Amino acid sequence: MSPFQLKVLDVLENKYFHKAEVVAGHEGLSRIIKWVHVLEIVQVDHFLVGEELVLTTGISLQHSIANFTAFVEAIIQKNCAALCIEYGSYIQTVPKAILALANRHQFPIIVFHEAVPFVRITQDLHSQIINQQYLMISSLESYAQALNKNAVLGQNTEDILQNMYNELKTQIMFSIKGRNPIFFPNTTHQKRQQLLTLNKSAQQFKHGPIFIFDQHYANLTLYREDGLFSEFELLILDRTATALAQLLMREFYIEEKKNIEDATILVDWIDQKLSKEEIYKFIVTHYAGYTQSSGAVFILSSPTTMTKTQEDMVYSKLYYRNLFEQHGFMPFLFERKSYIIFILLHTKDSKAIRDILNSIFSTLPNTDFYKKQQAQGFQIAVGKVVCDVEEIPKSYQTALETLYICRKVQTSSFFYDDLHLYHLIYKLQMQVNLQEVIYDYLQPVIEYDKKYNSKLLETLQVYLQTNGSKQQTANQLFIVRQTLYHRLRKLEGLLGENFMKGHNRITLEFMLLANSLIEDKG
Repeated sequence: MSPFQLKVLDVLENKYFHKAEVVAGHEGLSRIIKWVHVLEIVQVDHFLVGEELVLTTGISLQHSIANFTAFVEAIIQKNCAALCIEYGSYIQTVPKAILALANRHQFPIIVFHEAVPFVRITQDLHSQIINQQYLMISSLESYAQALNKNAVLGQNTEDILQNMYNELKTQIMFSIKGRNPIFFPNTTHQKRQQLLTLNKSAQQFKHGPIFIFDQHYANLTLYREDGLFSEFELLILDRTATALAQLLMREFYIEEKKNIEDATILVDWIDQKLSKEEIYKFIVTHYAGYTQSSGAVFILSSPTTMTKTQEDMVYSKLYYRNLFEQHGFMPFLFERKSYIIFILLHTKDSKAIRDILNSIFSTLPNTDFYKKQQAQGFQIAVGKVVCDVEEIPKSYQTALETLYICRKVQTSSFFYDDLHLYHLIYKLQMQVNLQEVIYDYLQPVIEYDKKYNSKLLETLQVYLQTNGSKQQTANQLFIVRQTLYHRLRKLEGLLGENFMKGHNRITLEFMLLANSLIEDKG
């Protein structure tokens, strides 16, 4: 008998069941009983919640096999534990159709061949159930206290898994994404492979997901061949998963302190003050198996108006570090002014790295963490993916350019490789008075808008973006066709009838992009 749960099989040992007989559903004797209920009516929907042991004399079932069938089907549907029937004045036998129904559903039917005191049975079993619940709560409290005590003493992952195994005596698996799972207790290679090939959604498994900074970082899993997990086992699983999450967080913070010591070297790296040999020596102190790899620089910029706390910055660093590590990156990070700078190395080639980064940043906007940071004014940028660690400074500079562009223009991407035209404009701006060049082409439209408070420049931009589609332009500007036709005639008068043809159109598109990049949004 389990000390924390009452099964149908256990009830048969009760003194009031010594002369009882199981007439159907023998395969369901391991069902859990959470309460005992006496029912003498056919309609049971409002009286049951599941896992009850139902007692009846059959007073409402004696005259109709249809009622009897409906009653048994209903309590099976409600996931009751078993049905106990007292033979006597109302029922002397259970119809074969009912027995067949119970056997099909592995639902135990127990009969008393003589009168039994239902009140005594309910009192006796309820006392047993309540005592078991109290014992379970006490055991959980003791387990939680042991976890807390060991945490103070500096327990590690293996210590936690050992405590869990001592409590449950069942197979445990702990798997951090991207790493080989830990089996506790350790088992043979053949058994490991067998467990790893099983469908993880099978009933033999129960998973406790571990989230770090909104990221599904690891899984703690219990395995039982019979798939019959008790409430106590599931509660232990939940508490242990929480303890492991706290342990991982502590490890992350310790790692963060170590990173502070590396900041000086990382600054020298992106400022091109390290030789290739010095860079390699630094990397291998952190990743012993390091080989030649590609990489990129990722920048997280906090708003200058925000009062940053150390906790905010540490949280952001740990969040993104965890995110990149899960996708196979070797991240190095440090702070510079209002930036957190990540140097991301990977063993795969530059094209594969770009695909991985695309995958990461396609799902990132859906996270609560990212939405919160965007609402606070944080911005991100990814520099050019480079093929050698010596080129990381180039990726850093292109990440800074990308960040500048993303601040000035509403772009659909924060990847350097997606913003080539903007980067060209940025470099031109460094060489010539680009504002003067833009004004040469767009002056008539800009001055007309200022004079008449019109929206010709916006209309021109949307008209070009929609490839000259009048319907799409009108829809995007929320104006009627006649208003659009009037604006287009004005644009033809200011820019010439051929403004949508050949080089004229390309030049206008380029100047509009340049204007959006260099205009003062403040």
